[in-house]
Amino acid sequence: MKTILLSILLAASLSATSISGITCSAGVATVTVANSLVASQGFEITGTSVAAYNINGTAVSANSTSFTFKATCVGSATGGAFQPAVQIINNGVVPNNAGATVSYIFWLTTTVPVACPSCSSNYVAINAAQLAAIQAGTTVEAVGSFGIANGETPAQMNAAILALYAAAQSTVAQGLSQYVGWCYNGSVWSSSCN
Repeated sequence: MKTILLSILLAASLSATSISGITCSAGVATVTVANSLVASQGFEITGTSVAAYNINGTAVSANSTSFTFKATCVGSATGGAFQPAVQIINNGVVPNNAGATVSYIFWLTTTVPVACPSCSSNYVAINAAQLAAIQAGTTVEAVGSFGIANGETPAQMNAAILALYAAAQSTVAQGLSQYVGWCYNGSVWSSSCN
């Protein structure tokens, strides 16, 4: 039962919204659309007339009628749809005597990407745009788990996973993703871990 409830809680209501158009200037693409994104939130664009804009990315700025993202400008685009990007994936629930252990995958967004062309994902159903975002560094994947107690309500489970996600997203938003693969020795970050 907890598996079903948590899966429902973590499944975002991802409905696509039609794009009026995309313009691009000086490395910033502007998407004109009835918008519900906020700055630093991830998105997925599909079906535009310019394939280069069909991506998973991170909004740099946003208001009720548009949002922007960093891009290599290749002209204007028409058509297509956007939706908020997946943020939390339920990667399994294992019952135990105390309740259950919930495994999750977070997809965190950053506007300070660090490319990782050889990176892959722990999510077996990842699509090409999602993997491209991880490899471009605009999406950072974090994997973890937490325990839920017997009798815990769906609202409590939802609050727990959202708090974990918010803390992880806050860390990435501070620009710490630029140090992926670096080591901290107690006083300074170093790109060499030897």
